[in-house]
Amino acid sequence: MTAGRAAKDEPTATAPSGSTLRIGEAAKLCGVTTRTLRYWEEIGLLAPSEQRHGSERVYLGREVERAQRIKELQELMGFSLAEIRVVLETEDIVGELRTAYKANARPDLQRQLLANAMEANDKLVARLDNTLARVSEFRDERVAKARRMRRRAAELDRQVAAPAVGKRGGASVSR
Repeated sequence: MTAGRAAKDEPTATAPSGSTLRIGEAAKLCGVTTRTLRYWEEIGLLAPSEQRHGSERVYLGREVERAQRIKELQELMGFSLAEIRVVLETEDIVGELRTAYKANARPDLQRQLLANAMEANDKLVARLDNTLARVSEFRDERVAKARRMRRRAAELDRQVAAPAVGKRGGASVSR
């Protein structure tokens, strides 16, 4: 996965392989607040690797990458947290199936795992297609509204300009 962006101009770094980060360090690396990471944990999108000394959360590279993925899906793709949950769940299923596929040399089992992964991916693609269709429909409505506003603005421009044309020699033309 490519890293998202911490701010508009600042690229997000990745956690060193095998390193553990406290929540503040992980949040800074991802370009989010610690409260955001805690909220994502509350709603089940993210889980720290472990909790030390009571409530101190520790994140490994894979959790930081997941947090960066969530942020990327939110900011770059405009997905809601519910949509992000579906994407992440699908990616998790496909990842688990990939692991099982690689661990199993039997072609019949690999074929079934591959079929399951394709099904999960196809469901996500169908959902994305539905979302894109709704976005496209909304965009078309906004374009139509903009056309109507421009036509009305042109009409008003003509009305504003019309009395000036009728005022020749000090007398105005009445309608």
